[in-house]
Amino acid sequence: MASVFKGDMHSPVASFGNEDAIRERPDPNDATSEAYVDELDILKDLFFRSTVTRKIEWTNLFSERQHDFKFWANVTNTLGPFILKCVFNSSMPFKDTCELQRTMDLGSESGVPSVYMANYITNLKRHVSFLLLSGMINNRLPGSLRLIVRGHGYQFFESRINLLLADLTNYDVNALCFNMKALQTLFPYLQEHQPIKLSTVCYRFLTSRFWRFMWLEVAASLKTCPNSGKGELFSTFLELASVLCYGSRSSSFLKRLYKTCMKSLWDPILVVLSWSLEPKVLCRMITYIADLLLMSYQDKCHDLIDRGILKLLMQHVKEAHDSGVEYMGVYKTQTIDERNDFYHHYATIAIRMLEALSTCIKSLLENKLGDDLRTLYDLTSIGIAKMTLLPSAEGTVSASVKYNYVEEKIFTRVLPCFNPECLRIFHVDMPHLHIDGQPLDFRYCSMCGIPCYCSESCAQLHWDASHREVCGFFKALPTFSRFNQSISQDATIMINTFEEDITINPIVDKHGNVYTVF
Repeated sequence: MASVFKGDMHSPVASFGNEDAIRERPDPNDATSEAYVDELDILKDLFFRSTVTRKIEWTNLFSERQHDFKFWANVTNTLGPFILKCVFNSSMPFKDTCELQRTMDLGSESGVPSVYMANYITNLKRHVSFLLLSGMINNRLPGSLRLIVRGHGYQFFESRINLLLADLTNYDVNALCFNMKALQTLFPYLQEHQPIKLSTVCYRFLTSRFWRFMWLEVAASLKTCPNSGKGELFSTFLELASVLCYGSRSSSFLKRLYKTCMKSLWDPILVVLSWSLEPKVLCRMITYIADLLLMSYQDKCHDLIDRGILKLLMQHVKEAHDSGVEYMGVYKTQTIDERNDFYHHYATIAIRMLEALSTCIKSLLENKLGDDLRTLYDLTSIGIAKMTLLPSAEGTVSASVKYNYVEEKIFTRVLPCFNPECLRIFHVDMPHLHIDGQPLDFRYCSMCGIPCYCSESCAQLHWDASHREVCGFFKALPTFSRFNQSISQDATIMINTFEEDITINPIVDKHGNVYTVF
């Protein structure tokens, strides 16, 4: 299984398309309607009839559909369980779905032996399913993410990391980054499921072999070989660490960490923090440190951080800053041909961030951090985040950040009405951008919590048209759509934040209604 999946979990759509606009679907009534092909029908033929009705470049198709939220709503409602089956349990037969999928023997018509055609169709389904799963994650529809989590998707991506790191001397950096970003996206939805304690998930992450490997192998190697290509891997790891720490916070979580494993948190930082890192990686590491300091202050446990650790941290920050200032002096003497403007851009930002971090640590040592909270906030993951804002009648609104070293933008949360006949979309973060300018009464299906609707009438129309057939599957996913750790090839366990016997079931009230995040 490892050889089949090796590298398959790259993000095929994450870097495509214009993030500042939503692609408009062609009008079926205009002059181009004859050439327009309904991609969803092609997907239905592939998954339900095992036929390929038209040769198509799947990767390009899904990149074009980036931020086409109605498309991904239809994919989730129509193909969701099949996608999870093909990705999570590709070695399992369709035992429970013989009535849902009728396999056709294409070999007799094409002249190709049916066994080869069957293998081709199976591999094509798996390939397309990977692309669809990636699109569902990247477009971040709550219903899509909720469905993936119910299928034990979080455990699947952890298992993928374990498989990719089976050989610690040769691993796919891009695939690891994709799987870590998937964990970031799915993590907030774990809180919908009763058996899961987020603090336990985070604690097991911070004490895992994966944690030690990323700090002591990947990060330490960056100090001697900064251009090894591992910088993006370590930066993505730090992003994941920040997300887990923020999401797991409680009034006592950090206090318990500082009393039980303070060195696991701070010692790796003291080992790695240096100007020898790539400047962009150094910026991300400063942000991670700022996240820890801000959370500690907010949770009133900053005084538990050992002062010896803070003094050593101040020393490393000063040494890195001095090396950065020395670099700036050398840069001024270089010719245009000798200069590396890409490196210089991030080096300039890193120096400014080191100065700000030094100020915050000094204030913390003097018990005056409250005076520099704004300075600390600007360094954190929240402070550096940039959001893609859609154009409005008043023009495009943009928010600036003080330390602009992150290219990726956070797309606003969008809820499309799952009724295919309705065009309404609810912008959770910017409700003033509703299509008709009127407030919308968005709600989820009260039974499964997957599709969302702008009104009761749309919910009823979608129920009568198709959702009644799949609602039961969404509420309690069948076995074939759930990832089962036991069917995976054994690998070195680098990360495992769940108990082996954990089960994920939606929380429901006495009337059978599913509790949802939003």
